Amino acid sequence: MNKVGRNTRRRGDTLTEDIYKAAIELIKKVGYTNLTFQQIAQAAKTSRTVLYRRWKTTFELIYDIMVYKMKNTLGGELIDRIEDTGSLRGDLLQLLTLYQSVYIEVEHEIMNAILFELGQNNDKMSELEMNATNKNIFVMRKLLEFAKKRGEVIKEVSDETLTLPFDLIRMENILRQDGIDEKRLEVLVDEILLPVFLDNNPTSKGII
Repeated sequence: MNKVGRNTRRRGDTLTEDIYKAAIELIKKVGYTNLTFQQIAQAAKTSRTVLYRRWKTTFELIYDIMVYKMKNTLGGELIDRIEDTGSLRGDLLQLLTLYQSVYIEVEHEIMNAILFELGQNNDKMSELEMNATNKNIFVMRKLLEFAKKRGEVIKEVSDETLTLPFDLIRMENILRQDGIDEKRLEVLVDEILLPVFLDNNPTSKGII
């Protein structure tokens, strides 16, 4: 009876985690473009049939890994973790810190593979990118709404500009493989993001 219980768990969450772990280790070893279901199945001690029942491509698998790790790190969706810190500067630092924690947990290899596929511009990738972009825009709207309620003057910006914090932190991680510390996050907020979103000129036409 104990044996049946172990097998059931292996077929569920335990097997999924073993597959995720095997895929991550293989990407580090052979690279994403060389990754195959046969390799993953062998490393996870399962069959390709098991993998194909759930994922049609290796990209679908690594995308699930990213979502799984993101939710584990944040305890849910990013937008639900955004809180009013008392200033736009604090809110932006909070956002970048949370996003960076996700990037670290997901790991460079997975994130870079996601970005590689999104750059291929096929219909499936475009749909995923659009969904992710819309979520990021909603996060920024929530953050800027805090600022407006506090009386901070916020510049009128396009939806494209609202994605800047996310584009910026992704680019930083690509360029700075040795990591990003708290000081660097403060520089990104103080020298790049605050001037874009916060209007310090009382005569300008901001949104109050």
